[in-house]
Amino acid sequence: MLAHRYPLAMISPPARNALNSSFANLPVFAENEATPRLEIHPDDARARGIASGDPVRVFNDRGTLALTARVTERARRGVVVALSIWWRKLSPDGTNANMVTGQALTDLGRAATFYDCLVEVARVM
Repeated sequence: MLAHRYPLAMISPPARNALNSSFANLPVFAENEATPRLEIHPDDARARGIASGDPVRVFNDRGTLALTARVTERARRGVVVALSIWWRKLSPDGTNANMVTGQALTDLGRAATFYDCLVEVARVM
């Protein structure tokens, strides 16, 4: 059983080989990125029994997505990085980082809400 509910903060910056979602369908993007990945700090990965290359499920009360783990010290402890710009139709399971982010609009101006995105990560057995 998990000790904490959604103890990891998730950020989703653009993948290195994509300028923005307008170009995510270009073959060079898919060739260079290969598959959607989740960067996770070694301490956080170890606590969850996750190794590089493992399939993982990222989830919270809003939704879930499937990614491939990349254990790296480039990710800060307590923060996971779901490189984004993946179109849902190009993702192996039809999901992307938007699955776990808030879709609510602000009361004033009906703009996007930008708050913390807390998630949990589990290795897929």
